[in-house]
Amino acid sequence: MAKVFADDVILNYTGTEPYVVLINTNVDDSAGNNNGRLDPGETIDLTAVLKNVGGVDFSNLSTTIVCSDPYITILDNSGYFGYIAVDSTKENTSDPYTLSASASTPEGYNVAFKLITVDGSFVDTLDFSLVVGRIHYFVWNPDPTPAPGEAIHSILSSLGYTGNYDISLPTNGELENYYAVFVCAGIYPNNYVIGSSSAEATALVDFLQNQNGRMYLEGGDVWYYDPLYQGGYDFGPLFGINATADGSSDMGPVVGQTNTFTEGMNFSYSGENSWMDHISPTGTGFLIFRDSDNAYDCGVANDVATYQTVGTSFELGGLVDGSGVSTRAALLDSIMHFFGIHLIGVEEQAENSIPSVKLICMPNPCRDRAVIHYQIPTTGREVRLNIYDASGRLVREFNLERDLSTTVSWYGRDDEGKDLPNGVYFVHLRSADFRLVEKVILLR
Repeated sequence: MAKVFADDVILNYTGTEPYVVLINTNVDDSAGNNNGRLDPGETIDLTAVLKNVGGVDFSNLSTTIVCSDPYITILDNSGYFGYIAVDSTKENTSDPYTLSASASTPEGYNVAFKLITVDGSFVDTLDFSLVVGRIHYFVWNPDPTPAPGEAIHSILSSLGYTGNYDISLPTNGELENYYAVFVCAGIYPNNYVIGSSSAEATALVDFLQNQNGRMYLEGGDVWYYDPLYQGGYDFGPLFGINATADGSSDMGPVVGQTNTFTEGMNFSYSGENSWMDHISPTGTGFLIFRDSDNAYDCGVANDVATYQTVGTSFELGGLVDGSGVSTRAALLDSIMHFFGIHLIGVEEQAENSIPSVKLICMPNPCRDRAVIHYQIPTTGREVRLNIYDASGRLVREFNLERDLSTTVSWYGRDDEGKDLPNGVYFVHLRSADFRLVEKVILLR
């Protein structure tokens, strides 16, 4: 059963009023592929676990789920609970909800639901969500200092990716529900050793080798010192990494490499900086980052037939955002694309067979302004240029003159002139004859 937690804190009410909270929901897809989650094209039964935290018993509690998402069809929206005593929980296993996800639902797509609860004059609405398919990422931060993993989780979330963060790693097969795992092992003395025979190492290796996983791993000792002296697991062969030295305390500046997804990136480094391993590519691995003033390798990517990896000896969260592509958001988005994970809250595709139609956004990522260069044919038809956020919400419309090749400037604001938050946006150029979509990353 897959679980979605709606409340991290439950308050108990001792008065005479009824009150109910949603503990979690459970997915039963035994009639489908039986992997414990809702996948595109699948029909499932869904149950809710409710707790009576009020001051009186519920005697005849009934519920209805509501969802307005176009990818979801609710086939049975009612679930009967009946009697729930004070401080007791109950699940509608005998009367589950039934719903299906369209086969065209994007993987990792987050769906919002409402659960309406009714018992006599008592009415309350509870919110919860389900992710369709595999979730984009899981951040495991065993590092005693939480900032590195929290930064990665925060940035990925702001870009529109769906994921979870924890200081513990699921080792019972739950990683198969994720596309990518980000691991922050820390920098000495605030580091975590992933033991060579640990359940964590076994789960991560299984995720890569048997689940077609993608994995990012950072740490100052995880590559060289830990495997050699601390009994740590040697991830080097899986990552295409040859660890060459234990290093010292001189990390930064960190520079991207030509003809890779880090080309043009140049970061100062303000993270923890002690005994930073030197790592170089081997086999199918290729260099993506190098310390520029001390001339050693510090970042390697690897793309094999069944999985992809990125390994660094610095903390990504400790990189200092600069200009242009030299931002942590641009780097994480590039890593996700290297992993084959793309945001499609709005379709990121071009349906264009007219060679005279062009759409380019520069710079990308942008801070204060993006210049949108477009070229349209002399069709005489209405042409629209719109900007959508990652959820598909229209945030900006431009009025275009027809039969022109020109530019417009977008200053990161919506149609009301309000500044929009960091994130991924989609520029749509369309008419009855063509459609082009260009993704742009807005940074503040």
